[in-house]
Amino acid sequence: MNNTTKYYSLIIAVVVLFAMMTVSCEKSPVDKGTDETDRMIDIRTSIEALTKSPALDGNGEGNFSNGDIFTLVVSGSGFPNIDTSYTVGTTDLSWADLNLPEDAGNVYFSGCYPVQGKAVDGILTFVVSPAEKTDLLLAEAVQVGKNSEDAVSLVFKHALHKLVVKYVSDDLTDEQLSEISTSVKALSSCGINLAKGAIQNGTTSGLSEVGTMQGSQVSCFIVPQEKDNVTLEVSLGDMVRTLSVPDNDQDGRPVSMLDGGRCLTVQINVSSDKIELDGVQIEGWGQQGSVDGDIEL
Repeated sequence: MNNTTKYYSLIIAVVVLFAMMTVSCEKSPVDKGTDETDRMIDIRTSIEALTKSPALDGNGEGNFSNGDIFTLVVSGSGFPNIDTSYTVGTTDLSWADLNLPEDAGNVYFSGCYPVQGKAVDGILTFVVSPAEKTDLLLAEAVQVGKNSEDAVSLVFKHALHKLVVKYVSDDLTDEQLSEISTSVKALSSCGINLAKGAIQNGTTSGLSEVGTMQGSQVSCFIVPQEKDNVTLEVSLGDMVRTLSVPDNDQDGRPVSMLDGGRCLTVQINVSSDKIELDGVQIEGWGQQGSVDGDIEL
């Protein structure tokens, strides 16, 4: 064999070897396997208006940020509820991880944010804290076939009612208005059905103070309840007055329930000798009108 033949033979050998290495090192497609339980569960979340999650637009809508943690609940027939902490951007969950029975049919996914304590018989007790403004987001259960490749879309909604009190005046200074104290008394606890992702009917209880705040505009969260359970104690200097939510808005429509996902705004006109209820509106999370009236001290 002459030198030229050896040279070309060497080149051919190198090319073949390179091709073999390229094929062996190339990343192969993800093998879903013959077992459907190997499939990953694609959890997708969204948040409706006015939440405290860090990734929001001007209306309070948005989504969770990486690192946010919520309770993911998996339920269905033939197996006990499964609840686990799900970290956005980190947690990987497959159908195999759930270890569902073979005869499990449709599966339901729901969510609760932020993470709460342990549920008893599927019911979690939530209590509004007077010391901190704790929002509560619930994602109602969505149905997904077992081992499905379909994405699980969880829409988190505000479960609580937001109460906002604004003070205005024609003769008091902003500094004087900032000294007004507002104490809110209302039912403070409710039961959450984690499998449904909803507040359990008939579980609201515990009439107590849910917040004492100072300033010309204050706010707090309350559990959904009839408006007659809610009272405001307003004090400025020696003046103290207890106010209730009126029966009707300014258009004559009845106001009875303070529903979850809505915001009740009470505007009060304060002077040196009286308090005037300018209006009550339920907006932001939903519309429910406003009311007028005069209250003198």
